Amino acid sequence: MTVNTGGGQHQAVINVTPMIYVLLVLLIIFMAIAPDRQAGLDAAVPQNSQDRASLAPENPVVLEIAADGSYRLNSQEVPQRSLHDWLTTVFERRGERVLFVKAADAVEYSAVAVAIDTAYGVKIDRVALMPR
Repeated sequence: MTVNTGGGQHQAVINVTPMIYVLLVLLIIFMAIAPDRQAGLDAAVPQNSQDRASLAPENPVVLEIAADGSYRLNSQEVPQRSLHDWLTTVFERRGERVLFVKAADAVEYSAVAVAIDTAYGVKIDRVALMPR
């Protein structure tokens, strides 16, 4: 755009209005897609010591799979067909639903997978594999 400054001279002037509109639109877009950042640190809320003292620690539940595929639940023989019922009985009164699985060296993976699948069918939260 040119502006007449008098005396026949013309001076070029930049029209900044469209550029300001573009910048405002870009600012709004970047503000909308910017991720929300968390300010501060996550903190754990302290628990009452009386609540922990009243709860007795629970013994872990260990499922042993022998080389022949038989099950032992906490050193007690369990028939293969009733593993689901035994796990349901053991975990119905427990607050912590963790099962430890210990298999013999000669056990095939499919036998361990069936036991883990049965445990998840009983709604056990975590299944941990024990080292040999």
